[in-house]
Amino acid sequence: MKTKKSRKGFTLMELIIVIAIMGILMAIIIPSWGYFIRRARERSANAKAKVVFNAAQTEVTRLGAKERPLNNIMHNPASDSVVVANTEKQIYMGDYTLKDRNEADKKDNRTYYDFVFYWDGEQGVRIDDKGKKIAATGDDRKFARAINSITGGEGTYKIYVRNYNVMSVVYSDYENGNYKGTYPVGMDELSDSDRSSVRESSVENVSMDLMTLK
Repeated sequence: MKTKKSRKGFTLMELIIVIAIMGILMAIIIPSWGYFIRRARERSANAKAKVVFNAAQTEVTRLGAKERPLNNIMHNPASDSVVVANTEKQIYMGDYTLKDRNEADKKDNRTYYDFVFYWDGEQGVRIDDKGKKIAATGDDRKFARAINSITGGEGTYKIYVRNYNVMSVVYSDYENGNYKGTYPVGMDELSDSDRSSVRESSVENVSMDLMTLK
């Protein structure tokens, strides 16, 4: 006579305990996993921002050598007004005159040159100090082409230049991408509030002062 074999398995209580343990583990692992993914992607974006920074500095240096003599003419009190007007048209980066700066800068008798350039993935345009885009020109295309010949033209980026020196860059694979990189102050070096500000802004609207070395 054959005896029936008893079937073994989990009891309902054991299943409940296992599910509860899995839930606890998932609650711990998922946030941590998201943190490591974000950190890795932001570090990758930081590296790309550095490439853009160096490429931009190469082109800015070239333009500076070309434009500095023109700037000397612009700010020479003895220059004829017609000559000044014609010279100004040849300057791409533009400048802030002393009257646009605060009193401390005036007393220091310095002239600064500020330049913000935004590449949206398809074309590059300048942005004025009010955040308004300036109509794209052939010079914008030349400037973008010089940078993208090195970077490959990937992603979107914004470059801040002062006195022919690149001060900072923000980069993302997409205009409203979740992962951005900054240079020379990287995302992991920003304060919590500044990091949140960069993450929540589009590349075009990121404040460049946040990642500029003081």
